[in-house]
Amino acid sequence: MLIPLAGCQAGPEKIDPASDSAASLTLTAGAVGSVPNGGPAATMQSELTALFGAPTRVTVVEPCELAGPTTVKERALDWQNLTVTVASEAGAAETVAGWSVRPGALTDRVVLPYGVSTRTSVPDALSSIPDATGKYNDMFGLFEIFTTAEPDVFWTGDKPDGSGLVTHITNHPQFCE
Repeated sequence: MLIPLAGCQAGPEKIDPASDSAASLTLTAGAVGSVPNGGPAATMQSELTALFGAPTRVTVVEPCELAGPTTVKERALDWQNLTVTVASEAGAAETVAGWSVRPGALTDRVVLPYGVSTRTSVPDALSSIPDATGKYNDMFGLFEIFTTAEPDVFWTGDKPDGSGLVTHITNHPQFCE
């Protein structure tokens, strides 16, 4: 469950790709821009705020109850349909934990693995991602795409037969029933 933080101001309706056409953000299996997973969240937030403005939403991420007790605290920082999750253990500085992209008005200045976005069809994603395999997961109701080339990146579609568009891209997915 996501709980909005008090005092969080909504940002612009769209990320403005014209504000600095030379700058871009590259998302990889191991990093958000220049900040690796496990790197300082403050640096990542500064970089993304410089590119896209303040986050449009910040929420507390509730831990999965099935995983058992945890002292890790997580927050999700949204820039429209790009979410970066940050985590901290027992009061330590927050670090980058992962990212995800949902359908929406994501700027062309975001570079995604293999050029696959939520505007890409599942069949095209399967042919663009090296060593990609896909299958429908009945439990979650998603068509899943995996690759050994990027084991920490996960693409999904919503059609059981693997047609339609990619509906979600994430790295370091956390599954909880």
